[in-house]
Amino acid sequence: FNWTDSRIVEWEKFAELAKYEPESQKPTVKALLIVAYSVIIITSLFGNMLVCHVVLKNKRMHSATSLFIVNLAVSDIMITLLNTPFTLVRFVNSTWIFGKAMCHISRFVQYCSLHVSTLTLTAIALDRHQVILHPLKQRMSLTKGALSISVIWLLATCFSLPHAIYQKLFQYNY
Repeated sequence: FNWTDSRIVEWEKFAELAKYEPESQKPTVKALLIVAYSVIIITSLFGNMLVCHVVLKNKRMHSATSLFIVNLAVSDIMITLLNTPFTLVRFVNSTWIFGKAMCHISRFVQYCSLHVSTLTLTAIALDRHQVILHPLKQRMSLTKGALSISVIWLLATCFSLPHAIYQKLFQYNY
């Protein structure tokens, strides 16, 4: 590797930049992150719990499609409670402070929620497709909807386990 004067200057500029604290260490950035994440967490919990409450209390809304919507809300609540706060703390502290087990759990929840949401949206699309294509046929029953949701969670768990198992925790000191 041939070190020319221009490469040495580039390296020195890079090394100089590395001396400064990361963006997330600045107090204003930390404050903005805390406020933004807090608003997101509160809004998510309120909105998704409201969806669950309305669907469960309103008998007219007891349908397979409504079950799918509740499933999306449950998936969102799961990531809001079991991933988002930990992500905020990681950004604010610039490191993971919750240990190896929580690292695996947080990653599992993140991917499981992603897969549940994606598979649930797919199930909703397939259900809507059937309703539009065959309007005179009977709609999906609550039992079939609940069975579909069970399969969705089983698949999401299987898809997410490799991410949780093989997740590595690296410590970087700034």
